[in-house]
Amino acid sequence: MSKIEEGRGSWQNVQLEAQAANEESHPHYERDVAGLRGRFLPKPVTYGDPDHSRHWQYRTQLVASVAAALMLCMAAAMAMTPHSAYDDPQAPRLQISLGQPKLHDQLASLTEVPATYIREEPMQRGDTIASLLKRLGVDDPDAQQFIRGNAVARNLFYLEPGQVVRVEADQDNLLVSLHATLGGNVSASKEMVIGRAGDDPDEPAYKAEVHTVKNELRYEMRSGIVAAKGFFTTMDAANVPDEIVRQMVSIFSGVIDFQHDIFAGDRFRIVYEAGFRDGTLVRNGRVVAVELINRSQIYQALWYAVDGSNAGDYYTFDGRSMKRPFLRSPVEFSRMSSGFGWRNHPLHHQWVQHKGVDFAAPTGTRVFATASGTVDFVGQQTGYGNIVTLRHPGGFSTYYAHLSGYADIRPGQSITQGQLIGYVGQTGWATGPHLHYEFRFNDVPQDPLSAILMEPVTLSGRVRERFLNFTSDMLSRINVLRTYSVAANDN
Repeated sequence: MSKIEEGRGSWQNVQLEAQAANEESHPHYERDVAGLRGRFLPKPVTYGDPDHSRHWQYRTQLVASVAAALMLCMAAAMAMTPHSAYDDPQAPRLQISLGQPKLHDQLASLTEVPATYIREEPMQRGDTIASLLKRLGVDDPDAQQFIRGNAVARNLFYLEPGQVVRVEADQDNLLVSLHATLGGNVSASKEMVIGRAGDDPDEPAYKAEVHTVKNELRYEMRSGIVAAKGFFTTMDAANVPDEIVRQMVSIFSGVIDFQHDIFAGDRFRIVYEAGFRDGTLVRNGRVVAVELINRSQIYQALWYAVDGSNAGDYYTFDGRSMKRPFLRSPVEFSRMSSGFGWRNHPLHHQWVQHKGVDFAAPTGTRVFATASGTVDFVGQQTGYGNIVTLRHPGGFSTYYAHLSGYADIRPGQSITQGQLIGYVGQTGWATGPHLHYEFRFNDVPQDPLSAILMEPVTLSGRVRERFLNFTSDMLSRINVLRTYSVAANDN
């Protein structure tokens, strides 16, 4: 027996054993196997089968059919793919001529539009309309004449030094528009606008209007430690605005003398309002919270309106009013040069009773009313020079002497505490610029410093409860400043 026949017999034995094993569990096994053999293997293929060539032809036909099907799929996919003219070098080309832009006409149209320039300059002390416009690059006599003659435009004369004026001028340095902030408060400003009212260059016309512009209200915060150079130098180094410093001095004027009671190492923390427009500071507002640690003694103040109106006052964080019936000092940034009592008179050279207190300060320093009351006298008196006297409830009166000038006040006018009433001078029997301040009860001179012993008003009941709820936000801001001071200043 050949090896091929021996192998065929072995294969048949395996088939018979498999068939016998499956017939027991699959009764239709023979029929199923016959069907599959008929579909896939019409004839057994062996290496010795004479029909092997026919099987090979069958396999070749099958592979060719599959390959043809794949080619058809590829052709269909390529037929669906969009073609570009650049893919085929024989594809026709379409050439289009593009015209150059007419730059001459465009440049001519640009030159027909008048160019304008915007400049800003702060008002300077002693400025005139002519000098201000000249710094702003404006040479326009007609605009100057309009500003001098128009009632609204003349508000430009009353701007404070430092206030910024913005102008728009054309290429001939003629005024197109002028903008200046006149006043208002921290939440809204009054802006004056002066501009051309017509386009005829031969007959220029202008108009002036005042608009109310809303500001963005922010809370600014500052803190620091008083240096050896002094309180006011420290405030400048901490970028605290002068008007905020003045408010702080006024708030604590009933309990602290900022010329003598402040020492190196004292600490301050301030939260105040500031109005911004287009990201630029317009004006500073009110101090809303302040804390001063003076010789380990903590002084705190918070602005609060009891009835919800703008007519509020400053209170300590526990609800005690900071307002005293009389301020300790009527002059900002001054020093006490002579106290109450007997002294050797500097002119008469004899011992006399000094009926008040002298505050040395430069000529022109502002003088404020130490308490609310009524103007009793404005004028000159022997020895006192220019003097203002105020009457207050309860039989009290105050005298402000040696003034260089008066504020806009008149006898009988009501005055509020802290209101401007005059300016320091050297009139009457004065050897140098200072303010002579007297405090009288039933026309009998008293020591002005004793007035600070009067008890302040304290909030109580539901008003106090509402106040304590209101203070929580500002206390959190002060606490932030405490954290910052520790981190930044080794405080």
